[in-house]
Amino acid sequence: MYSSALLALGALVLGVFIIPALLLKNDSHKIANRLLATSLVCQMLSVGFILLGHLRWVDVANTNFLFIAIPSCSVVFLLGYVKKMVEPSYQITLANACLLLPFFALVFLMKEGIRFSESALAEARGGWPPSPLAVFSILNYGLQAIYLAYAEKLTRSYTSAIENEFSNKDKVSLRWLRIFIRVYLLLLLIGLSISLIRMLPGIELWPRSIFYTGSIVVIYYLIGFAAILQPDIFSTRAPQIEALKGTTDLRADGTLNSKAGKYETSSLTPELAQRTWLNLQALMEEQAPYLKNDLRLSDLAILANIPPNHLSQIINQHANKNFFEFINDYRITQATQLLAEQPNIKMITVALESGFNSQSAFYKQFKNSIGLTPKQYMLQSRSQNS
Repeated sequence: MYSSALLALGALVLGVFIIPALLLKNDSHKIANRLLATSLVCQMLSVGFILLGHLRWVDVANTNFLFIAIPSCSVVFLLGYVKKMVEPSYQITLANACLLLPFFALVFLMKEGIRFSESALAEARGGWPPSPLAVFSILNYGLQAIYLAYAEKLTRSYTSAIENEFSNKDKVSLRWLRIFIRVYLLLLLIGLSISLIRMLPGIELWPRSIFYTGSIVVIYYLIGFAAILQPDIFSTRAPQIEALKGTTDLRADGTLNSKAGKYETSSLTPELAQRTWLNLQALMEEQAPYLKNDLRLSDLAILANIPPNHLSQIINQHANKNFFEFINDYRITQATQLLAEQPNIKMITVALESGFNSQSAFYKQFKNSIGLTPKQYMLQSRSQNS
């Protein structure tokens, strides 16, 4: 019993530092950071309620249903944060408030059965038939998981979208956010599984509040570590991704659809596409635009004198790759030539002279394409030439 109180206290202490830091950041991510802070405040209300209940400073047996509904809404504000991060033009409207309704409706409809008295908590620990509190827990976990699954889908769509517009994605990938959402979703699914297992006769697991407050501590630590390791993630403005304006180009699995169906209404004829593809290949060989480390689809479209959407279509259909893969294949080819011709060259030099903006990005892409690290490839080339 005291373990959950200590975890709740730990979560509150972390929240006291993280939430003001997010609220006080006055930059291009201001709205997104405030949505994230609001999500954390909702969770703090919950752990505060648990802590005060253990200290017997509040009457947990007769809690107003609003104090139960508000913490559940944490994922709604987190979803808003994800939307704002992946699409900076996203605006918060009154219609967004409808996303809160399922949680308030769930708590309101079950408020007569949701009790936190000692007897009610004992009944919710396990067995069949499930108590109203146990049913509420299962429905609440399931509802939150649906919201987070949609948030995870948005991050996958964003990852696919940036690969159709950027040749280097280190500063725009939001990889940390995708990891964060997946960990959060995993914790929710574990909580849901625990609640379902509790319904089996004769099975009683540890108090639910221990797992719940422990999960919040994990979430707070993830945000804290992200802020320490990448301090610019809460301040750097995310680029506007054209492909994310609307959802018409999204497959059911959340990735961008680059197959023929996407281009059914395209004005680009097969003959013009073939001719433009040949011209593009010549341009890549003669002018080597891939050596520009911040090259974007729009930049290459200007050089090739074709609309960006036509350029994207040509690359997708003729190279069977997205823009990121197309450009980085040329960069890898350039890197292999440098490694073969200059056996003593430094890796950072190879990376920069091949068009990559960092050595880490170069290593990752090289290993993915060649199957060897740059150093392994260089040693292999030496042995073959000797």
